[in-house]
Amino acid sequence: MPSFRLLLTILPMAMLAACSPAAPDADTPAREAAAAQVDPDMAAFPANLQAAGVEPFWGVKVEGATLAYTTPETMDAPRLLQATRRIDADGLHLAGEDGGTPFRLDVRREPCSDGMSDMTYPFSVSWLLDGRTAKGCAFDPASPPPPQ
Repeated sequence: MPSFRLLLTILPMAMLAACSPAAPDADTPAREAAAAQVDPDMAAFPANLQAAGVEPFWGVKVEGATLAYTTPETMDAPRLLQATRRIDADGLHLAGEDGGTPFRLDVRREPCSDGMSDMTYPFSVSWLLDGRTAKGCAFDPASPPPPQ
């Protein structure tokens, strides 16, 4: 009978020990440090964006991973591009290739002025296409910035 009582005493303690969280592995501090370096608001980039720039005039409508690039001459026939989306500490990056030509839209969460209107946009952008880089601003079409 004493063996049975000993078993009844040890068994619940063993079960509690099995339920306790495991000790962190050696990589846990490195993973936590990397995660802490990325601003949690970076994950809040909207799926849809409207980007535009002046001199020369251009626009990029972003819907998920699809980009529709227009200029004043191509408003009726946008150039459709498929991109990969990546977010890091520098912002949102949409990049890919179109017929072997690389393109990239980099979006940063910072106030931006287009220099022609009195509007302030929540994102600044850099647009690389056909070997040329243009700067501009962007906003979420679901909540456009109010005129100032």
